Amino acid sequence: MRTPLPRRILIALIGLAVFAVPALLIKGVVGGKIDDANKAAGFQNIPANAIDIDDSQSLYRAENFDAALTALEEKAGDNPELLKVGVQPYMVEFQIKDGERAKGYRYYAKNAEMGEFKVKVIGSGSLEGSQFAYETMSEGITERLTAQVVKQDGDLRVTNMTIERAIIGGDLAWSVNTESDDRTGIVFQADPDGSGLADATERALDRSGAESGSATKDALSQADCLQEAGGEVAEVQACVE
Repeated sequence: MRTPLPRRILIALIGLAVFAVPALLIKGVVGGKIDDANKAAGFQNIPANAIDIDDSQSLYRAENFDAALTALEEKAGDNPELLKVGVQPYMVEFQIKDGERAKGYRYYAKNAEMGEFKVKVIGSGSLEGSQFAYETMSEGITERLTAQVVKQDGDLRVTNMTIERAIIGGDLAWSVNTESDDRTGIVFQADPDGSGLADATERALDRSGAESGSATKDALSQADCLQEAGGEVAEVQACVE
């Protein structure tokens, strides 16, 4: 003969059951809305718990990123014109130029599958000039960038890395976002081939100084030329051309 459960325990179990049912329903509703939002945005082939991968699957490993590039070539051809590439450990997002339109592809590390998504171009200007060569995605680029960050500070972790042309000036560079247990929002920049990784602010100041120095040098050279011209119209014109 089974011993009946004490009344308090029985009430507690009923309470847990009543609580669990709405929780499951809420989870199902939220999950459904996320799926609907993904479909509305045009995302395809998203695996369940896409973020939940182990280190061996990380796209910061050369062989895994290479697999993503192979998948892109299968979808977009051997030499697509790139507009933007964004990499996180579990996913890489490619935006490519397709005539006057932009197309998007996402590769997921968890299921090693590529899916398309919709890209909305902001503004009425042409995409021409924003693209960059596919060869920029050199072998092992994500692994090299990650290794350089570790050399800078072994406590840092790379959260994401992106390459695209700057809106002003059109310079092409990698932007690498990092964090540690104590700090967030630490940004590095690197050349397209992955070299020259340094603090983003320092790189900007160095570049600004170099451009300023070049302008000053040009101005001094022109001043010397004008002085040597001695007022001769033809020679003055040659100095300012």
